[in-house]
This record gives sequence, C-alpha cells and structure tokens, in this order.
Amino acid sequence: MEDCVHSTHEMNQIHRIIYSLIVSLVILLAAVAARAENSEHRLGQGVSFAAGIGAEVSHGDYGSNADATVVTLPVLLAVNPTESIDLTLELPMVFLTSKSGSGVVVTQSGGGGRGRRPSSATTTTTAAVTTTATEAGLGDISLSAGWTVLADGEQTPKIRPTLYLKAPTGDKEHGLGTGTFEGGPGVSVSKWLGDIQLFAEGAYIFQDSTSDYQGKNYVSYSAGGGVQATDRLFVSLYAKGSSSRVDGGTAPVEGRVKLNFLQSRRMSWELYALAGFTDASPAAGGGMLLMYQF
Repeated sequence: MEDCVHSTHEMNQIHRIIYSLIVSLVILLAAVAARAENSEHRLGQGVSFAAGIGAEVSHGDYGSNADATVVTLPVLLAVNPTESIDLTLELPMVFLTSKSGSGVVVTQSGGGGRGRRPSSATTTTTAAVTTTATEAGLGDISLSAGWTVLADGEQTPKIRPTLYLKAPTGDKEHGLGTGTFEGGPGVSVSKWLGDIQLFAEGAYIFQDSTSDYQGKNYVSYSAGGGVQATDRLFVSLYAKGSSSRVDGGTAPVEGRVKLNFLQSRRMSWELYALAGFTDASPAAGGGMLLMYQF
C-alpha cells in the first residue's frame, strides 16, 4: 500500500510540473505575441533563422489497455541557409503516464506506441490494484532537412527531397525514446490550385533494433489538402502514418486537421487535432506550435 501511495504522490508531482510548464509556455507565448507587430520586416535574402515552442498531448490504449498519456513540449530551431534549403532541429521534453508494464514507448514528438518488452517486475502490492508509472525527461532529438529542386509553377508542382535523422537521446528504459537510431531519404510534392493546395510526402526510414525495442525499417507518409481561407489563415485536412515500425506490430494511421495562422510577418501559429485508427496510434490528441522568425 505504501508503494501505491508513493506512486500516486509522485504522479501528482509530475502532473503539477507539467501544468506549470504549460502555464509558463502560454505566458511566454503571450509575451512574445504582444511584441509582434505587422510592421516588422521579413529578413532579406540570405540566411534566415526561426525558433518555435509548442505543447502537444495525446492519449491511447495502444491495444493493451495502457491508458497512456504523452505530453510533449518541443523546441524547434529552423534555419534556411538558402532559399531552397531548410533544416529543422527538434528537441522535445517528454512526459509519459501509463499503466506499469504496458510496454508503451514514445516513438515521436507528440505520439507513442508499443514496442518495449513488458516489465517482468511486480510493482503492485495487491492483485486488485494496477499502478500508474509516470516518467519525464528529454525525448529523442531529430533533424529534418529539405531541398527544393523544383518550385511550384503554372505547369509543375513543388518537389522537395528530404532527409530525416533521429538520435536515441530519450531514456529507453522508461519509455521516453525507442533507443534506436533512425534515418532515411524522402520526397515531398505540393501544388497550389488557386486557393487550394494539395500535398503528399513519403520517406523510407532505416531503423536499428535493440533487445527492448524490436525496431524495423519502415515507410512513412502523409497526404492531404488545404484551403487558404483568408490572407492569414490556412486550413488543412490530411492522413499521416507509416508501415509497422516494430516486428509483429501494427501500422499507425492518423487523421489530422490543422490550422495555420500568420499573426505577423515574423510570427505564425499552428493548431492541430488528431484521431487514431489503429492500435499503434493514439486514440486522440492535439497540439499547438508558435514559430518566430528573427
């Protein structure tokens, strides 16, 4: 019983930390937004730099009654060394709450899945009580790069080869990361048709495997469309998923709706909501991101 009380107290402490971080994030976003003016000028040609902060929440059972909630506070650093090349580094702070022994692992920013071997240790003192494990720490850091080789024109779509790399910086023993390196090439294609944009992206990702996470190579994809509702607001609906990322696992598939709002020439907001359709995806989730160009 003492273990259960300690676990509940620890979980409440983590929840207070999460709420405090989210409140601090909102205050920071409001302060930065107050400084953004429409009269600000865009950077001229050459190197441009932007930074982003966000908050993402997802929840799912992942086919094992895991009752898992993932809260991610990502920091994004984006650089455009030229007009055709872009680089984005993501450093996520992750909070994971799930039933002990469920094997849930955070596979990417804002999402989770099963893959860890369930713990063989008994963490409950009675058979009638199932404890909840709460973990927090740095997640897996990722780097994305793109090179626009063909711009969107009257007769041609925009074509942008991509490269994705992920380092296993999250604590794999506590489910904050997969413990595997990932990386691979891809390509994105988009086309404007008046106020409507169609887009699709695919990549082949190489992934190693560990004794705790039976990773495998997989194909990731996203495809959908959006409309420029106003000069500042873009609304999109798209599907996002991949083939199975672990041996014997199911393929994650999600549907997402996203709002992109240009508040000023330097600042933009992104809000999204998702619904998952397989055991490898969260049942529901959502998030926000603020990007500021210096």
